Amino acid sequence: MKNGILAALMLFAAAPALAQDESPPAADASPDMEALASAFGEMFPAAPLTPEQEARLPAAQAVVAHIFPPGTYARMMDEMMGPMMDSILGSMAQIPIAQLAAIAGMEQAQVAAMGEGKLGEIMAIVDPVYERRNAIASDVMMEMMGDVMKRIEPSYREGLARAYAVRFAPSDLAELERFFQTPVGSRYAAESMLIYADPQVMAAMNEVMPAVLEMMPAMMEQMQQRMEGLPEPRALSDLSDAELQRLSALLGVPAEELRANAAESEAAAEGEAPGDGA
Repeated sequence: MKNGILAALMLFAAAPALAQDESPPAADASPDMEALASAFGEMFPAAPLTPEQEARLPAAQAVVAHIFPPGTYARMMDEMMGPMMDSILGSMAQIPIAQLAAIAGMEQAQVAAMGEGKLGEIMAIVDPVYERRNAIASDVMMEMMGDVMKRIEPSYREGLARAYAVRFAPSDLAELERFFQTPVGSRYAAESMLIYADPQVMAAMNEVMPAVLEMMPAMMEQMQQRMEGLPEPRALSDLSDAELQRLSALLGVPAEELRANAAESEAAAEGEAPGDGA
């Protein structure tokens, strides 16, 4: 899989809808993937609706039917992800810089500095069909992401309805329904979610990553300053016998094995092979 394509999909998949999908993981999912799915499912716990909120739910569902009708996610995929994927496929993000650097025995920065034109010629020799390969990967990912969005859309729509039932009084919901029945209200409702995928909005978001990168040094410095005075994490040798036995019971790993693992880890951190001694 290409990093650029995956990065784009992760941006889209980070939408709140993922928190609404409570479907069980696939039967052949790995334990790590099951744990990740479980973590997502527990990331945004929601309180049960009160009886008053439950009574407002039908009115809220009617409002949500205007602003998030079936197929909204598919349209968002087309309007946001389509142009994004086209841009990525036409950029250096799809050229395997690390692989070319390994072949040439060069630093990755040196390879990247060659420019797209020269790298394109190189790729035509190394992998003449790399553009087609990337396009296939993009098509498959878009199709599968579309299927995922279609599957979770009903859950997301229900989550929206519950949120509206919590946040709006019956009179508010009735007023929204009347507004959405008007020509301008109907148009606003149809565009209210899709507008977040508008190129104008996405272009403005281009400022986010530079701002985050600019902030990182100061953020790391502040974190370090605020952590000053905190003790370092304890080594296994710092634990009492009782603490070690308790840790062993919690982890389900014999204390002797914990000691051996700790010694191996410390030796690796010092650049020594286990058993070589200090």
